Amino acid sequence: MDEKSKGPRKVTLREKTSRLLDLPPESVGPVPRLELAGDRELYLENYKEILSYSKEEIHVDGGAWMLRILGRDLEIKAMREKELRIFGWVSSLTLL
Repeated sequence: MDEKSKGPRKVTLREKTSRLLDLPPESVGPVPRLELAGDRELYLENYKEILSYSKEEIHVDGGAWMLRILGRDLEIKAMREKELRIFGWVSSLTLL
């Protein structure tokens, strides 16, 4: 099945609650956080697991989403329970 046939992403209860109460998503529960510093360092919080890993491509499972990171010389420099730091030349980020 290709990406187009999946249909729109389902809105989670956490997102609905956040919108209904007019609160930032972080206050309702843990939400994914992604920070890209230039094209050399990527910081990711609240992910579930690393699905695949190579010097050119990394796939990260976030539960309701998946992140595909493309680049070159990619290295996972720090990996904790809810935190991931990736260094290298990041050329593309795709949220699936």
